[in-house]
Amino acid sequence: MSLSKQEIIVEKIRASFESQDKSKQLLEIAKVGVEKAIETDEVNTTWIQQRLAALGLTLT
Repeated sequence: MSLSKQEIIVEKIRASFESQDKSKQLLEIAKVGVEKAIETDEVNTTWIQQRLAALGLTLT
């Protein structure tokens, strides 16, 4: 297999692991956010938006 194809595969594997890590972070944000929403008022649920912003994401 050529070096360029190997590099492409390595990049795809790396991107896959990054996506997996981000998915875990998003799940944790969702779990904590739901807990906070149940326990507190809406003002405090802005925590979710702050955490998503820290990951470079927004709710649509």
